[in-house]
Amino acid sequence: MDARAWLQSGGMKLGTILTIDHPATVEIARLAGFDWLWIDGEHGRFNEVSAATACAVGGAGEVPMFVRLPDRSATAIKRFLDIGCDGIILPQVSSAEEVDEIARAALYPPQGERSVGIARAQGYGARFAECMEKQDYAIVVQIESVAGVKNAEAIVGRAAVDAVVIGPYDMSGSMGIPGQIEAREVIEGIGKVQAICKAAGKPCGIFAATGEKAKASAAAGFELIAVGMDCSVLLGGYKSLLEALR
Repeated sequence: MDARAWLQSGGMKLGTILTIDHPATVEIARLAGFDWLWIDGEHGRFNEVSAATACAVGGAGEVPMFVRLPDRSATAIKRFLDIGCDGIILPQVSSAEEVDEIARAALYPPQGERSVGIARAQGYGARFAECMEKQDYAIVVQIESVAGVKNAEAIVGRAAVDAVVIGPYDMSGSMGIPGQIEAREVIEGIGKVQAICKAAGKPCGIFAATGEKAKASAAAGFELIAVGMDCSVLLGGYKSLLEALR
């Protein structure tokens, strides 16, 4: 799949965050009908091995699989790209210089300095030439801090950035009001980043904890929406079941 072309194809794309590193969780989310899946290696239990399995299970239904990395290190970028995900999500990107570092690690020469290996991404060798000729995986950065908002135009303007996902909760924490995602400062920060993405012609996404918040995000024009996460959905479902019986 050409994830970069998929991101630019227009329309709203609904995904969900998966933190429980088991193939069944991934398959259930795929069967539910989401447009894309977010495999969480930052706050979730996924490592490069379980994330590779998740990509094989989820991608079997031609659902784009995006993996949020535990950090922005060159080693993490290289190893998680080699598992064959459709895109990587880089947390806490706050400057254009950080994007440049990401690009160096994520792109093959001459655009970057990514080292060449043979793994699932290259079809264990079967797709090696194709991978060398064309970049079909996407680079998505998260803007979720005061510095990120301040430098958003420079960040979004970098050619290596295919899309942006806003992290409202971390942004509120960076502003000294953790969890207050409806605060004026947070709303203004979100709006500024979204406007910059729109002007640059790059998709802008956001996390929405509930279906209602996802609807509001869709109405606001966000193209890439991650609604809910597996552990919260599972807990909420069990609670609702018990409430109906007590």
